[in-house]
Amino acid sequence: MTKANVLFVCVDNSFLSLAAEAYLNHTSMGELRAFSGGPLPREEMVSLTKKVLFASGMDEGGLHPKPWTIFSLPHAPQPDYIIRLQTSVLLDKQPMWPGHPVKLNWDICLDEDVPRNIKEATDAFRKIKESIDLATSSKVFSSDSLNWRAAC
Repeated sequence: MTKANVLFVCVDNSFLSLAAEAYLNHTSMGELRAFSGGPLPREEMVSLTKKVLFASGMDEGGLHPKPWTIFSLPHAPQPDYIIRLQTSVLLDKQPMWPGHPVKLNWDICLDEDVPRNIKEATDAFRKIKESIDLATSSKVFSSDSLNWRAAC
């Protein structure tokens, strides 16, 4: 079975996309591979990311903000799906992705701000989990949806 690569993007890759990457990798049991990036990554993840993941029984090990351009390089994992997690003009002009990945807009947050407190962080993470759970249960990332691309 083909494992799909899912790239979650947000502007600074310090909370939303890192939390989505961690949650999908935690829950997909190896069926999917999640990554994250953004056009203006921070130097470090925001502390609320670690707190929300820890409260959910997940580890932040291996997570760090990174530019999304690394996923357009030939040696990088090639995304099959790119999921935009917030509304921002900075996310409108994306790199040229190899393989023509499927692009989805989930718009978990409607601005470029990171959560300011644990309540906002918990609410955003709940939306991320609900969106991922719905996508996986409705087979959005199924191998059938990738087969048409492999035939081209």
